[in-house]
Amino acid sequence: MSLSATEERRRIVIDTIDRYIFRVATPDDVPAIVALWPEHWEEVHYKDRGIVPDEPRYIAWLTRMITYGGETFLLAEADGEVVGFFSYGLDHNFSEKPVAVMDKFFVARKHRRSAIASILCGLGIDAAAQDGACAFHAPITSETAAARGLENMLAKHGFTQIGTVMGRAI
Repeated sequence: MSLSATEERRRIVIDTIDRYIFRVATPDDVPAIVALWPEHWEEVHYKDRGIVPDEPRYIAWLTRMITYGGETFLLAEADGEVVGFFSYGLDHNFSEKPVAVMDKFFVARKHRRSAIASILCGLGIDAAAQDGACAFHAPITSETAAARGLENMLAKHGFTQIGTVMGRAI
């Protein structure tokens, strides 16, 4: 007997929860997050716009954000290794309540057939609500191979398209 699509999704979520640990990042996690950076840069086309990676700068920024609370970083771990992360900050410059804005979201390729991305997103939405956010914006780098899947996953979490992000080299 085959499973329905709903039953299959439920099985994947349960399997993911059983196989992975989800938690808030600490400063000690910075090296493990940075270890995923080369795979991320391989998938985006930043270099086509003249953007050159600066790992020491990224490490310093990431350490500040996690240590002093500039952003909330949520992690997925498998066998003691960070395999995915989701981060957001709160924009409180124009509204009575802050708006959560997704910043970093990445799951290592070999772990993408799980429910990691969906679970991290759901945890991020819950955490942002607890932080007092009234809305959640999720800009997507549409040129990545995972963009279409990310758009579909965000739609399942209630997100709707509200704009476009464009870029160019200068």
